[in-house]
Amino acid sequence: MSMNGSPQAVPVDLVSMREAARVAGVTPSVVHAWIKSGRLPAQAAQHGRLVSMSAVHALRAAPDPQAPDEARPVSEVAPAVGVEPWRIAGWLRRGLLSSWRGRYGRLVLVEDVRALAQQHTTRLSTAGEATPMPADALFIRDVVRLSGVTKGRIYAWMRRGMLPVWPGTGTGQRVRLADVVALAERPEREP
Repeated sequence: MSMNGSPQAVPVDLVSMREAARVAGVTPSVVHAWIKSGRLPAQAAQHGRLVSMSAVHALRAAPDPQAPDEARPVSEVAPAVGVEPWRIAGWLRRGLLSSWRGRYGRLVLVEDVRALAQQHTTRLSTAGEATPMPADALFIRDVVRLSGVTKGRIYAWMRRGMLPVWPGTGTGQRVRLADVVALAERPEREP
């Protein structure tokens, strides 16, 4: 009985979460996420939860634009482009990338991810035009190791605008070793 006294309709096609996932062609974690988000009602059972198979099919068949043939899963695109999956997920959350529902997660276009990655590897020069990241740009930790200049000194030069810096595609900023060495060899001016 429901709270208002009328009998509550109980679906007759109840199956376990695992069985529903297998029949619908999704992972059990997808079914769990549907339950957690409130999109799929579930009933407690002796060994887990039961869900209506028709409700699972309705969610699985929810309208989503047809993905282009070139669309690939994020887990496949990330290593191909050299961008971390968490960064692509952030771009998706901010609406910077088009995506489609795939069997095992979101699908994206490689060209779109590559274009966004390129935007993040360029910086604005003092003249205001975009300059691509040079091939000899290294992570700051590598420049510290190779040059012997401290990380604090490199960051100070960056803050003062003395050292050009390029954002990395995921794990950090990059600078040119030659620029750091040139600054280190320059005599310090007395104030």
